[in-house]
Amino acid sequence: MRTLFRAALLAAACTLALSAAPRTAALAADPVRLGVINPTKSLVGKQGQQGAVVAAEMINADGGILGGRKIELVSYDTNFLPNEGVAAAQRLINQDRIRFITGEISSTVALAVLQLAQANGALFMAAVPKHPAVTSGYDRVFRLNSTTAMDAKDFDAFLVEQIKPNKVAVIAENSDFGRLTIAGLKKLFGDKVVAAETYEMTQNDFNTIVTKVKGSGADVVCLAGSNMEQYGNILRVAAELKLTAKRCVMPGILNSEGVRIAGPAADGAFSADIYVTGLDNPLNQRFVAAYKARYNELPEKIEVLGFESIWIVAKAMDKAGDATDPGKVARTIHDNAWETPRGTVRFEKNGQAVAGPLINLEVIGGKLVAAKP
Repeated sequence: MRTLFRAALLAAACTLALSAAPRTAALAADPVRLGVINPTKSLVGKQGQQGAVVAAEMINADGGILGGRKIELVSYDTNFLPNEGVAAAQRLINQDRIRFITGEISSTVALAVLQLAQANGALFMAAVPKHPAVTSGYDRVFRLNSTTAMDAKDFDAFLVEQIKPNKVAVIAENSDFGRLTIAGLKKLFGDKVVAAETYEMTQNDFNTIVTKVKGSGADVVCLAGSNMEQYGNILRVAAELKLTAKRCVMPGILNSEGVRIAGPAADGAFSADIYVTGLDNPLNQRFVAAYKARYNELPEKIEVLGFESIWIVAKAMDKAGDATDPGKVARTIHDNAWETPRGTVRFEKNGQAVAGPLINLEVIGGKLVAAKP
């Protein structure tokens, strides 16, 4: 009787083991889903999205994370609008059960999404937003781009010491970023700021604004706008109206698509940024090659920040051994340095990324190049 009982126990154990094995294998094969939000109808949002896609594809080509699990992106459009950004984040959290949100371009959208992320204990890896309040003390929020204040440390000195304007005009989008830029330049130049014009994110006629700036007599005009279609067209209109002032595009904005939209009107414009395609490190070379193979064009800053938003979160999940706990993954991000295409990235206590210095840029012959020292 005892022998029969032992045999029955052994049979039951074998049955449980066999039934559990397929489920364990299935769990190991389940993809890790990451949320991505961007204004994908715009060129800049599309660039960020494409960078994220390349990151997922490179990780998956390397065998995935956590013993072979692939990365799957769940993406929604924010259309540069806070209410649509919040709706996208709500859909990720409530419908898709995803508490890892990455991406976005607009500071105004990011600030709205941040509140929802914090209320739900989600991790938010903001790619491009520059407003300082994005990294506001919530221990699961991170920002990859430099802030306006960080840019100002180097770029303000460049404007004052090398450009040496007598009169400054500002044309900025009507957003948190635009208003911060105007305030910063007024603080830097005081009464030398003779015009400060704003435009809406949906605006496409800039003749009146540029005419006002031309009438101000400014010898330097600074542009601050995240949408390259808009600042590209402002540069074009400035050339058509024969605005002779030097054209400064505030750091972190100018890229080849904006130059293409502006056409010859972009020549001579100057800016600065945290990344250029030609950085000489193995991961950047691999990223550039993968991006070019996927999209038949070279990546720039927006693309690399979109890439990093997925790359770092996925690598942190792998290091933490967990793809479900935002708090554990956030601590892992804080506690480590991460190799990215622009070099080693670390995060300050508030979640702000710190990497290399700004690189001065200029447009020469229709190409955006690193400025000569």
